[in-house]
Amino acid sequence: MNRKLSLLLVSLLFVYGCHQDKAKEYPEYKISNVGIAFKNVNLVPMMADKIVKAQTVLVKDSKIVALGSVNDVKIPENAMVIDGTGSYLMPGLADMHMHTGHAWQNWAWPISPLNLYLDNGVTTIRDFGPNGSPADHGLHWRRAIGKGYLEGPTIYTCGKILYGPIDDPAGEVEIQKAKGFDFIKFYSFLTKEEFNKGMATVKRLNMYSAGHIPYRVGLEDVLSAGMNEIAHIEELTWEWIDFDRNKKLQGFSWIPYVIGTAFQQYEGYKEYDIEKLKTVFDKRIYETVEKLLVFKTPVCTTLVVDDVIIQKLHYTDAFTQREENKYLYNGYLENFRQGKEKHQMLFKGEEDFAHFKFRIDKLLLMELKKAGVPLLLATDAGTGGMGLVPGFSIHDELRILTENGLTPYEAIAAGTVNASKIVEIMTGKDDFGTIEIGKRADLIFLKKNPLENVENIRNPLGVMASGRWYDQKTLQKMLSPGIPTIGEIRHVNRSHTGQKTQIEILVGKDFSGRLPNDITKIVVTGPNGELPIVKSDFKYIPQLRNFYIEISGPPDIGTYTFTIYSKKKVGFATDTQSMNIIIPTPVLKTDTFNNGSVLQTTTPTLSWEAVKTQNPVYYRLDIFDHSRNRIHRTSSIKNMLSYTVPKGILKPGQTYFWKIRISDSDQWTQEQNRSSSRLWKFSTKI
Repeated sequence: MNRKLSLLLVSLLFVYGCHQDKAKEYPEYKISNVGIAFKNVNLVPMMADKIVKAQTVLVKDSKIVALGSVNDVKIPENAMVIDGTGSYLMPGLADMHMHTGHAWQNWAWPISPLNLYLDNGVTTIRDFGPNGSPADHGLHWRRAIGKGYLEGPTIYTCGKILYGPIDDPAGEVEIQKAKGFDFIKFYSFLTKEEFNKGMATVKRLNMYSAGHIPYRVGLEDVLSAGMNEIAHIEELTWEWIDFDRNKKLQGFSWIPYVIGTAFQQYEGYKEYDIEKLKTVFDKRIYETVEKLLVFKTPVCTTLVVDDVIIQKLHYTDAFTQREENKYLYNGYLENFRQGKEKHQMLFKGEEDFAHFKFRIDKLLLMELKKAGVPLLLATDAGTGGMGLVPGFSIHDELRILTENGLTPYEAIAAGTVNASKIVEIMTGKDDFGTIEIGKRADLIFLKKNPLENVENIRNPLGVMASGRWYDQKTLQKMLSPGIPTIGEIRHVNRSHTGQKTQIEILVGKDFSGRLPNDITKIVVTGPNGELPIVKSDFKYIPQLRNFYIEISGPPDIGTYTFTIYSKKKVGFATDTQSMNIIIPTPVLKTDTFNNGSVLQTTTPTLSWEAVKTQNPVYYRLDIFDHSRNRIHRTSSIKNMLSYTVPKGILKPGQTYFWKIRISDSDQWTQEQNRSSSRLWKFSTKI
């Protein structure tokens, strides 16, 4: 690990606090394998805009198995009974456009966003582009959540976004299909040829597709080609900008061009209210809506992005003082205060345009709703870069929808009934979104009627996700910081001992206890259950605050959880092993000097042979003193095959060791596979 990355990780650990262990710290956590009954509750089944009073709902395992009048449903003797008198029970919500990150439970967020979603009644999330590499962590999290090793909502996900330019869009679609992703996401920068090749493969493989409207393609051709869904309402308004679709641009260079054109084109309309904008854009709105109706194309709302942009640009003090900011991505607010945040940069010098954009997006929302275009509740949260707090932002989205033409029932339906219907097209299963026998037991237990005001969904009395019950006390504990923890799993190939599973657990400096003694227990769970290792099996490395172990054989593929205990707190982290690749061990070259040589210089050039792999690899050099303490190392550098030691590192008349480490990533936290040479000894002449 290079020094800069070490400092970054340590600084992140200072502020990172993970959720605590469910078994020890969450005594109210229940899995309903013996049955849970909500008795005498006001039901919000979401089949219609109505409440059904005095109902009992019985849950067993992950499903709703019975429901009906409180007098008609017999509750089993051993069931856990939740008194619903005066309370309301509605389906859990789905955020149908958000983004996960591979470090969600590791170092990037103060509290895992999976917990933030559950706390806010979001029991289903759909990942519109995973952050991190490899991009399949969501698939592994879904399996871990299903087995009960990890807490969180049900996850549906695409794979790597097809951004453009892309060499083989058809091949990428085939890869994602083979891996089991639920849909394909297309982005704005694709050429017409790339988009059409990708879409043809999507249709041939009978996959679902969604995304942005590529600038060089346009809405009409996107719909004609068969793309199932539009990723944002704002994507439709970009269609009204008169820009050169054949301009010779690639990738993100399109963004300033299109936004700059919009600033110029709409300059005269920036102060118009919604009614005036409707008269200006009425024809374009009608044409857009008609195109969507022909194909019955659903659209994700994501208007909370507009809302938060205005807060950031025009109400800075209020934005920085939001209560939920304590759950933002680590480092976000500092970036914002320095003026380096995404939307600060995009709207620089044109901040008033944000109001115009929000008004025109709200206008289009109202017209889409009037015309009957299917709407999906969505926030675009999870990236960490926009000031949106996962889970909390869903309530702001619901508020915006009801302030702009939707009834509470219609707004909630966008994240329940409508969401499940889209998932049925993606996966073949319509198994959530309503309270019916046989549906997944995703439920929100509320004090007040959500059909009167969507604000009543905030701060639920409890949440059930796939039959797992979290009462209000449990939900609050899930938002409490534990021991700051980073967990890493990787596959290592060593020249002298063969393939190993390497596990590292780092403890942040916010933990005030004495290490290693005050950590009383370590539990590591893999994709197939708990690993047969205990704290005493680990080696502790004080300078890194790191518990370290290597186990014979390669790791199983899937998500690993790392739980560490002290007397008062618990720390929790996860990491995912997506692939095991045997990286050949490096061969150190002997044309300069051999193992044990005495060198005439303190600035030698060390060299090694390239290894043959199908994937890119990165080389790192480590130098140790005679006591085998590391005194120098390089970054992990692609294709580096030699290195000249700088002046001042080596001293005359001393003994040293060096080795080469090869990995499949230049980022320590994203390494999956690694190999290492033997240590070579050398001395410098006096």
